[in-house]
Amino acid sequence: MKASVLQWTLFRKRDGNEMNSKKSTYSFVILILGFMVAFAGSYPQFQLSALSYLIIPNLNLSISQFSSIFSGSMVPGILLSLVSGLLCDRFGVKRCISFAGLVASAGTILRIWSFNYITLLICMVLSGVGASFLNSNISKLLSKWVPAEKIGTMIGIVLAGTTASQVVGMATTAYFPSVNSAYIVAAMISVLVAVLWILFAKEAPSGLGSNEKVVEIPKQSLMDNLKIVIRNPHIWCVGICLMFMLGSIIALSAFLPLALQSECGFSAQSAGTITSVIMGGSLVGTIVGPIWCEKSGNLKIFLCVFGMVAGLGTAFAWTLPIGVLMLVAMFITGFTSNAIVPIMISIPIRLNGISFECAGTAGGVVATIQLLGAIMIPTYIISPIAGSNYSLFFILAGVSAALCGLVAFALPNLKKQ
Repeated sequence: MKASVLQWTLFRKRDGNEMNSKKSTYSFVILILGFMVAFAGSYPQFQLSALSYLIIPNLNLSISQFSSIFSGSMVPGILLSLVSGLLCDRFGVKRCISFAGLVASAGTILRIWSFNYITLLICMVLSGVGASFLNSNISKLLSKWVPAEKIGTMIGIVLAGTTASQVVGMATTAYFPSVNSAYIVAAMISVLVAVLWILFAKEAPSGLGSNEKVVEIPKQSLMDNLKIVIRNPHIWCVGICLMFMLGSIIALSAFLPLALQSECGFSAQSAGTITSVIMGGSLVGTIVGPIWCEKSGNLKIFLCVFGMVAGLGTAFAWTLPIGVLMLVAMFITGFTSNAIVPIMISIPIRLNGISFECAGTAGGVVATIQLLGAIMIPTYIISPIAGSNYSLFFILAGVSAALCGLVAFALPNLKKQ
C-alpha cells in the first residue's frame, strides 16, 4: 500500500514537472507569436505617420481627418475590446484572435486600393481588429504560461512588437518608392502573421495555472463577469491612466514628423529617423520598465515619476537644439511613456477580486477606456484646440502624460500569487 502511494506521488510529481517544462518551453513560442501579432497590428498605422507629407495633399485631408485615419486602427479597440474580452473568456483566446487576424489582413490588403478619406479610414479600422483582440486579452493569454510577478515583463516583450513596428515604420517607410509599395509590404506581413498564429498558437493549459487557486471555482456567466469587473474601481483607475498616456503617445507619434518638417526644416527621411529615436526608447522601455518597476518596490511613485518625465519630454524635447541633447531627450521620452503601458496592462489580473475567469472581460474594459483616450484626446481635444500650433499641441500632449502619473496614486497594492 505504501509502495503504491509512493509510486503515485512520484508519478504526479514527474507528470507535474513535465507539464511545467512544456509550459516553460511553449511560453517562448506564445511570446514570439504575441510579439508578431502586435507588430503586424501597428505597422500599417505607423507607416501613415512617415507618409503624411504625401497622403495629406494627395487625398486633400485636413489635420483632423489625417488624425482620425491615423487613429482608425484603434476604433475596433473601442467598439470590440469589451466584446473580445467576453468572447475570449467564453471561446478561448486562440480562436478569437485567429478570426480577428484574418479580418485585419483583409483590411491591410484592401488598403492598397484605397483612394479617398472614407475608404482609407475603413481599411485602417479593419486593420486594427487583430491588435484590439490581442490587447484586450494579453494578460489572460500570458497568465497561465508565466508566474504573476513576471506578467508585466512578458507583456512588455509582447508590446515591444508594437514599438518595433513604430521604429521600423518611422525609420524606413519614407524610403519606399510609393505609398502603394509601402501598403503592399504591410499587407504581406499581416497575412503571414495571421497564418503563423493559426498554425502555432495554443489555448492556455487546462487545470491549475500559475495564477489559479487549487480550489475550482464554478464557471460564471458573461454578465456575471462583466458585473464583477465594472464594480471594481481599480479597473477604472487603470483604464483612465492608460487613456491619458495613450492619448499622449498617439499625439506625439502622429504629428512629430510633420512638426519637424514644417517647423524645424527636416526632410521627410530625417524627420522619420529622428522620430524613430523615440520609438527606440519606447522599445527599451516596454521591456525594461516592468523589471525596473518590480525592483523599485513602489508602484505608485514609479508611475508618477515616469508620467511626469514623459510629460516634460513630450512637450519640449522636439524644441531642443538639433544634436545629441535632442536625441537623448527623445529617447527618454519614449522610454518613460511606454514603460508605463505594460505595467498598467498587467495590473487587472493581479487585482483582488479579478480571477482568471473574468480576466478577458477586465482587459476589455481597460482597453476600451484607454483606446477612447488614444482616439479622442489627439483628434477631438488637442487638435481642435491647438490647430497647426505645434508648440501648444505637444504641450497639451505632455499634460495628458503627466495626468497619467497623477491618477496612478489611486492604484492599490497588488496581490502576490
